[in-house]
Amino acid sequence: MANSSDDDAELSDESMEDDKEEAINQAEIAKLDEKIANAPYNYQAHVDRIALLRTCGEFEKLGNARRSMAKVFPLTQTLWLSWLEDEQKFAESEEEHEQIEEIFETAVKDYLCPEVWLEYAQYSIRYVKEKDGIEKIRSIMERALSAVGLHVIQGSHLWEAYREIENAILMTLQPAPGSICTPEQNDQINHLVERIGTLFSRQLAVPLMNMESTMTEYIDWYKSSQDGEIPTSVQRSYEKALKILEEMKPLEEALESADDDTKKLEAYQACIAFEKKSNDPARIQCIYERAIADNCLNSELWVQYLTYLVRTLKSSAIVVSVHDRSVRNCPWTSELWRMYLHALERHGAPHEKLESVLEEALAAGFSSPGDYSFLWQTWCDQARRCYCGDDKNKDELARLLRNAFDRATSHLLNTVYTAFGETGDPDYSLWCYWARCEAQYLDNMLKARQIMDQVMQDNAEARRNWKIWLEYFQLERLHGDIEHARSVLRHAAQSSAADDGSAESACLYLIQFERENGTLDELDDAMKKVESRLSKVQKRKEKVAMQIEEKKKRWEQNGQFQKKWNKQDWNVKSEKSPNKRKINKNAADHPVPEKKARMETRKEDSFKAPSSLPIRFVKPASKTEEDLPKTKVKPPFGPPPGFKPSTEEEPFAPPTAQASTSSEPKHDDRLERTPETEARTVFVSNIGYEVESVEDKLRKIFSPCGTVSAIRLVRSNKGNFRGFAYVEFQDELVVQKALELDRQLLEGRPLFVSPNVDKTKQPDFKVFKYETGMERHKLFVSGLSFKTSEEKVREVFSAHGLLKTVRIVTARNGKSKGLAYIEYENESDASQALIKTDQLEVDGFQIKVAISNPPARKRPSEDKRRVLGGGDRTQAAGRGRGRTQLSMVPRALQKSGSKKDDVGAGIGREDACDKDLPGEKKTQMSNKDFSSLFSRN
Repeated sequence: MANSSDDDAELSDESMEDDKEEAINQAEIAKLDEKIANAPYNYQAHVDRIALLRTCGEFEKLGNARRSMAKVFPLTQTLWLSWLEDEQKFAESEEEHEQIEEIFETAVKDYLCPEVWLEYAQYSIRYVKEKDGIEKIRSIMERALSAVGLHVIQGSHLWEAYREIENAILMTLQPAPGSICTPEQNDQINHLVERIGTLFSRQLAVPLMNMESTMTEYIDWYKSSQDGEIPTSVQRSYEKALKILEEMKPLEEALESADDDTKKLEAYQACIAFEKKSNDPARIQCIYERAIADNCLNSELWVQYLTYLVRTLKSSAIVVSVHDRSVRNCPWTSELWRMYLHALERHGAPHEKLESVLEEALAAGFSSPGDYSFLWQTWCDQARRCYCGDDKNKDELARLLRNAFDRATSHLLNTVYTAFGETGDPDYSLWCYWARCEAQYLDNMLKARQIMDQVMQDNAEARRNWKIWLEYFQLERLHGDIEHARSVLRHAAQSSAADDGSAESACLYLIQFERENGTLDELDDAMKKVESRLSKVQKRKEKVAMQIEEKKKRWEQNGQFQKKWNKQDWNVKSEKSPNKRKINKNAADHPVPEKKARMETRKEDSFKAPSSLPIRFVKPASKTEEDLPKTKVKPPFGPPPGFKPSTEEEPFAPPTAQASTSSEPKHDDRLERTPETEARTVFVSNIGYEVESVEDKLRKIFSPCGTVSAIRLVRSNKGNFRGFAYVEFQDELVVQKALELDRQLLEGRPLFVSPNVDKTKQPDFKVFKYETGMERHKLFVSGLSFKTSEEKVREVFSAHGLLKTVRIVTARNGKSKGLAYIEYENESDASQALIKTDQLEVDGFQIKVAISNPPARKRPSEDKRRVLGGGDRTQAAGRGRGRTQLSMVPRALQKSGSKKDDVGAGIGREDACDKDLPGEKKTQMSNKDFSSLFSRN
């Protein structure tokens, strides 16, 4: 009895666990249902729901979920095969088998799926006993050969399957042992033998892998069923195909060996280029289908494929179906929707079909307002062509034309502008187009004027845009009257922007118009009206010209200084000069750091050289060349002749503690570096400032890759850790393993691991890990509460698509800045999230959401700083800001001197002590001379 009670308890526990698990799964399914309802283009949510329903055994809901996904997305070969497998398990009635056949027909349309076609061929054998069943099987196999028969790698499987089916049919026609064939049976057998031979000859004419074995099989079959040698035509076709195959093998091998998507796409492009030389549309279409199957989200490849089909094939069924598949794969690409609408129009699709495609495009969501404007432009073009191409139903077509423009402009103003802050049509070209159509085709100039006047009244930028005024003027000249044209030009002359030449153009147009159409009084009145406007424009042009000339002079002056500076030896002073100290000739290879040079100068002359003046580097007598730190020091106007920059990427940082005498490896950035050590070193950045025991934690992270010989932490002049380091290994082969640790988390912050590259040799090498351009799959969120957590942000945005990463921007102390970056798996989800989350309230704060488009990082030459001591200073900037922006140049050097013999007379620049005026002789000064300048006051 005890054992029985224990068994009952275990069964009860198992039942409770099953019920609990089922409840969890049902809750997860409901959550996925809600997510898909809010974001129907969330691909991963569909996949997760199908997998969960299949696990739970909810086959009725599973079928509906699969159909729901198939309406929105094309399914992969794996998804189709699992669906077909599940359906065939439970199919019993003829109606259920018909449903399976429908699934097969849908599956073979999405992608080039050889395995699905093979499954379809095997499933079709069930028709063999039906009336006309054999012909139905052959029809399916012929379609399979048309789709996959030219596939170089897997096409032979379909040919072999087709021959096996024909051989099986042939076996059913063979007479029983001991019986004699009737004439009808003989005719059927001979017909089947001939069909099998034809299949062999067709296959041998196609370049397929392992076609040599197919030829051997054909020879054996021919000898057993026919007399004599194989036909000469078959032999010639085989040799021609074999020759093509030999040329294709290197391309196919490159395709097989491609280890990433970029290389694979390049290999496919090479195959496409090769097939286009053959000028065989079937083979070209086959290679495009193979490329699309592996790169289904590459919109550029789809555009390339569709362009070829439109220009080559005239079959509407094929062309329209491929266009339909393209927008199902890349619904975020407006160009594909435009091509789809054009294809439907070209092949005579009804207006209702065009309308439904337009609605699908708008529902898909685009990542930029220009895409919506582009789509509406296409729609209005089609409405205009429809109106002009039909002379019968003019009233109905006119209504459709007005409706198209009205819908387009309303959507851009009310929906697109609300979501993006712009309409995507800065020149209001769609409104101008509408006005031209009203005037030219619908003979309604009053409506055209209302459209243009509304544009000018509602938008100040439009009133300053001369291009729109010119459109309005041309409209009045062609379809209006002289008085309205004059009025438009007068408003344009007063409203157009002056900084881009628009106002001047408008004024000149007005004068020319009055000369050609007006009276003398009207011309005088126009001259009077534009006189002040042109005067302001001319003054602005002169001011801009003066600024350009001043810049040009400064550039030329800097060029002369550069030339003079390069003529001198930057580190070596002449022994003939009484005011110059001697230095070793090899000192140029080891320049002394700027700080130490100043210290030496101060020791000898008791005067500290100004920080902005060029320093003559002197090798201290107490140091040898081997003791000099190998660091990069930038001269004021470029590197000196013969100067060889080191591979050190960061400026020299003074030691913050006494050097350790232990046998442990050194852990700072002053270790001696050689090409050998640099080759086995990686650069690690984005380390948190608050991380304690950085060296130990870095060693723990990178030790699994190999033995770490040194860790060099980069510190500031005050000894503070700067957030990046160099990790050196004993073996160079370990570096590649270390680079794979990129984005490894250290106390919740990703480490950026990159190659140790000499920036002087590769200045464009990108170490910064975040993009600095338009990222359509990533959103930038601002206005967040400082207390909003990453989990909260993820919860808000995950409802609109599959998230890839969520990053909250933090300050150095780890506190949130109220900003975040949300990265989605695809652009469609990002655009949907943008529309639905912008101006949303999160934790009591209204957030703003936009497509991520961070500004490009400034190059060192672009970093211009304001110097408090005098004027602007442009200098090369390193990774961070300089220690000071104060100019230490004495004011006597900044002001224009009254005596010609004063150093820097008439220059008034911080570098005056080092540069001569044109035509003057340069005066060398000692530290004592500088000191006397301070005491003259």
